[in-house]
Amino acid sequence: MIAVHQLAPDVFDRLATGAGGAEAVRELRTAQFSKHLMLIRYLLEQYPDGGDAVRDLLDRARAAAPEAFEEIVGAPLVGGWAAIAGRAAMQDNLAPADLRHLAAIAIVAAAAAGIDGSAEVPVHDGVAVLPGLGAIEAGDAGSVTVTAAGGRLFVMAGGVRREVPAAGGWQPVRVLAASAAGIDIRLGLDDLHPYRHGHHVPPANRLTDAEVERWRASFGAAWRLLATHLPERAAELAAGLEDLVPLVQTDPRSARSATIRHAFGVFGLTLPPSPHDFAVTLVHEFQHSKLSAVLDLAQLTDPDDDGRYFAPWRTDPRPLAGLLQGVYAFVGVADSWRGLRAEVPVATAHFAEARLQVDRGLTAVEESGALTEQGAAFVAHLRRSADRLLAEPLPAQADVDARAKLARTFAAWRDRNTA
Repeated sequence: MIAVHQLAPDVFDRLATGAGGAEAVRELRTAQFSKHLMLIRYLLEQYPDGGDAVRDLLDRARAAAPEAFEEIVGAPLVGGWAAIAGRAAMQDNLAPADLRHLAAIAIVAAAAAGIDGSAEVPVHDGVAVLPGLGAIEAGDAGSVTVTAAGGRLFVMAGGVRREVPAAGGWQPVRVLAASAAGIDIRLGLDDLHPYRHGHHVPPANRLTDAEVERWRASFGAAWRLLATHLPERAAELAAGLEDLVPLVQTDPRSARSATIRHAFGVFGLTLPPSPHDFAVTLVHEFQHSKLSAVLDLAQLTDPDDDGRYFAPWRTDPRPLAGLLQGVYAFVGVADSWRGLRAEVPVATAHFAEARLQVDRGLTAVEESGALTEQGAAFVAHLRRSADRLLAEPLPAQADVDARAKLARTFAAWRDRNTA
């Protein structure tokens, strides 16, 4: 039986403030796991034989170790893969290798549950990826046989049986881990997963050890800032963020980051230029994940609305749903700069700008006339959060400068979008 997930009113209200707390984030994760199961059931129906062998592995793993099963099948990039494969199946162009990635998920779940079995795992660009763990070099093979036995994994490739992760040719998923102010976090830095794409720029290929160390140092410093100055935000991230995907640095003058709609708890980014930028980026992108997960459970805007609106952080006109995403994210951005003012000198100017951006964007959402009943309630909570940010005392010049910058952005938007 499939559970029907709904947000309890108090959880909805907490998330609508732009925050929510760790427990609310865990509820969103549970709903996402359920969505993954529904997509997997649909994809099993695409197997010529009904996917009996893969289905058996999944069923036995879930029965033996339900918590481990939920951790693996609920992982963010399982959602990313399932959305990609599901869309392809509906368009009748699902590639066999994309479908058979489910076998890789199943065998990892089997090993975690101590279930014995085997699966044919597809090879992508010369490696067979075991999601969440790493990849084994497989040369020109189209697939490799992976066996789970006694909680251990073995790969048969090129006529040689090797255990992973101890075997030669094994590339592990690197880890970012940090602890500060009593809050711990552990993330995958995934530069291997074959379904980690879909951002504005391509995902980076395998990072060097030196590059990984730079990520770790910056992440550790960013986490100290968050845990020290924004403990509620840090607790949310620790509860729901699971992976980061490094992106190709296409422009050395700017950092990039983006969240995939159906991959809750992961986002792609280039290495931010400073720990405080890293800290704010973590909050910013996780806000997008949270709202996307809420939108799986609640309709906030009228899908038939065809209006285009000014988003104060960009110069192209945005649909209402996109504007609301931006407002929700920038509530987190503004709150983050507010919290960092005690230690980061540039935070005051950034906070002054971000809170005005939230106010202007939120006003457009409120005046759109295209909110559902739930959407109006959600936005009312956001307005109270925005008003609290606006009430924070700031140096007069910081506010003057922020208003002048917002005016320039609107002038550029108007010039670009007025016929």
